[in-house]
Amino acid sequence: MVSKIRLSESKIKLLPIPKSKQVDTYSDCDPPNAKNRISVPGLYLTVSSTCVKSFVLRKKFQGRTRVITIGQHPGVNVDTARKIAKLHMQDMAQGIDPVLRKKAEDTRNITLSSCFEDYLKNRELSKNTISNYKTVFDLHLHDWKRKPLITITRDLVRKRHKKLSLVSATSANKTMRVLRAIFNFANGQYENERGDGLFPHNPVTVISHNKQWNRETRRATRIADTDLKAWFDAVSMLESELSAVHQDYFVFLLLTGLRRREATSLKWSDINFKNKSFTIEVTKNHRPITLPLSDYALVLLEIARERRVNTEYVFHGLDIKASLKEPKRQVKRVQDMSGVAFMIHDLRRTFISIAESLDISMYAIKAIVNHGTTSGDVTAGYVVWDIERLRKPMQNITDYILKCAEIKPSAQIVEFESQRI
Repeated sequence: MVSKIRLSESKIKLLPIPKSKQVDTYSDCDPPNAKNRISVPGLYLTVSSTCVKSFVLRKKFQGRTRVITIGQHPGVNVDTARKIAKLHMQDMAQGIDPVLRKKAEDTRNITLSSCFEDYLKNRELSKNTISNYKTVFDLHLHDWKRKPLITITRDLVRKRHKKLSLVSATSANKTMRVLRAIFNFANGQYENERGDGLFPHNPVTVISHNKQWNRETRRATRIADTDLKAWFDAVSMLESELSAVHQDYFVFLLLTGLRRREATSLKWSDINFKNKSFTIEVTKNHRPITLPLSDYALVLLEIARERRVNTEYVFHGLDIKASLKEPKRQVKRVQDMSGVAFMIHDLRRTFISIAESLDISMYAIKAIVNHGTTSGDVTAGYVVWDIERLRKPMQNITDYILKCAEIKPSAQIVEFESQRI
């Protein structure tokens, strides 16, 4: 129930304290016979059972009731509460939502770090993307973490990009792309008092306007056919607590062309040994894919399953319940022993290059590596591939790799297994 009184300091002091868990409300209202009207319609004082007294303004704005907290008494006295209430009413008369204005005032000081955290929470990003973004942020934007977004100007962005470019053109571009994404998110996430985006002008656009984006050369390295034997020999000689897992992981990547995280996320439940196929549920383009296993890859997995009981992931880490982490040390050891310089993603490039050299249909290659089709390729959109149509191309690629590596056909894979530590 709301009681009507003309609010004053003396009356507020005499107001009774309500019973437990109750709140009494008093509306600022002049007496009917008052000569001077000083009350503000819509101004209320609430009194809780804990003796907390608060001023609030309740007003209709564009068909909706707005409730604005003005402040607690006695920190805010009656005269101040009325002045603040009148200012809010003036804003509403001009079409300004006071609730949005207060929200905008709070978010105007939001820091880059806080916005980045909101961005990661509210975007559907893969674990790999999140990890990459965090690495970029920590390496190149760490000194801006506590800087309010509103203070990050075009000039600051231009200078930071130029400074980073002196060290790495690619890292400079990548950092600016992450920063641009954060500002785009902020403009959609935070509103000003009129309901518009709080950051409509993305400062990173200065890089495009000044045509300062660095030219990036796409990495095009692969393992040469003549180096495959040395590479396989080095892989077979790996010595570690997870040597067999690492060996299988490297070979499986080369024989399937999978991305590294697609392979490490593979579970035994994703392998269909009867149908000689496997399924990747989480992919870069968010399209699950089922692919055939070549004979060699199938036997490799069969032997691995017999050896790794009670494991969920095909390629597990030291914790058998977790997937394998990026084996940087093992890559380095293979490089040192074989003399073949390679990175994990080079195995995928090698697979694709070999497939192309065997005159395998480009549509089939795209289907196997889950590249999809380009928007301009109308014909490709009508081509539907099942795993059996892809089985022969997959087997041909494996056979070629094994021939180059001077490894016997799949039936003799045990000989390769016997060399493991």
